[in-house]
Amino acid sequence: MRRLFHAGVAAGAALVLTACGGGAADGGSGARAEGSGDGKKTADVKSASLAQSGSLTVAYCHEIPNGNSDPVYGLTLRSYSAKNGAVVGERSVVLPSDVEPETVCEEGSFRSLATFAFNKDMSLIAGITDAGETARAGAYDLTTGKEVSPPDPDAFTERATNKGVAFHPTTGLLWYDESDHESDDEGFGSRDARAGYSTEKHLNVSQAAAVVTQDAATTSTALAANAWPQAVTPSGDVAADLSDTPAYGPMLALYRVTSDGGSSGGYKLTDLTTKGLDGRETCAPTFWRDATTLVCGMQQITLASDYSRVVKNEDLVPANDRDNRTPVPSPDGKSFAFLSSGEGEKLTLYRGDLSSIGAQPVKVADLEPPLDGSDDHLATLVRWN
Repeated sequence: MRRLFHAGVAAGAALVLTACGGGAADGGSGARAEGSGDGKKTADVKSASLAQSGSLTVAYCHEIPNGNSDPVYGLTLRSYSAKNGAVVGERSVVLPSDVEPETVCEEGSFRSLATFAFNKDMSLIAGITDAGETARAGAYDLTTGKEVSPPDPDAFTERATNKGVAFHPTTGLLWYDESDHESDDEGFGSRDARAGYSTEKHLNVSQAAAVVTQDAATTSTALAANAWPQAVTPSGDVAADLSDTPAYGPMLALYRVTSDGGSSGGYKLTDLTTKGLDGRETCAPTFWRDATTLVCGMQQITLASDYSRVVKNEDLVPANDRDNRTPVPSPDGKSFAFLSSGEGEKLTLYRGDLSSIGAQPVKVADLEPPLDGSDDHLATLVRWN
């Protein structure tokens, strides 16, 4: 068994929960998407919402040299029409020194956690900043790059260390893990990011054990705030994890999610023995379509109702030698989108239909990196709005 609250470094694949709105992608026949598919911009993209229904948001992050050890990150977000590939929204900001939204700016972190870095209307991004003797979670405006409602810089206060941060997809609250090194107790803090610290609430381990199991949205937010590599079923009672095993290295595993209010604190993951999961070392859990259907990397894995065995394994797209990145689901859960690069490393945005597993995906747009002086961007597909 493992406890949720003792997370290590920021790594992992998270779930993406089904939300309202949106629509299914067109069936995959190998044809180009409707329209130009060339990522051309529509009018007023810099004032239009990034979270327009039916759009796909891509983050481009790069590190800006500043002559010292504190990193400075430049971030551009573009939302593309899933129907014709046109750019319908765009923002570009430079974040304050030593603020890093790890899931979109750190090479090697799992990209499917990226959706939790942004609030519902995609006007704010969450990040961790060095704050004196500790690390602190904050939210930053995607128009100005400035932190919204920061704490009083002249206050003499003692705060818990925040190792991870995430926006709750339903309530919109900013969640962050809290580490108390004196008592070895780890829980959560949350607040309305715009209203500030006057709205802050704290949950110790025992309190959090009941709260984080109340629904799948809260469970997934807690996992993201703890930077744990799991995707949770829609009911919230089973998690898929890319576990690091001593004998075989990273392996896909399933766990039963339970709440424990005892002396150990309380949120446990109990191993499930599932035949047929061995050998999937490179399959990172991405999202669950239903209680027994897991999208793991570019595969769909169907499990028995008791999770004892794998019933079927299917590739989302035809066999290929392209570099295909973490897929995201459409809001209605019927389609998926992903970034892919082939010869020449040209990055392209595609979408596919989950009712036609293995069909040729539909090209949405060829992506051009922002003209911001950098030739080294980390591109992440954040969300299908």
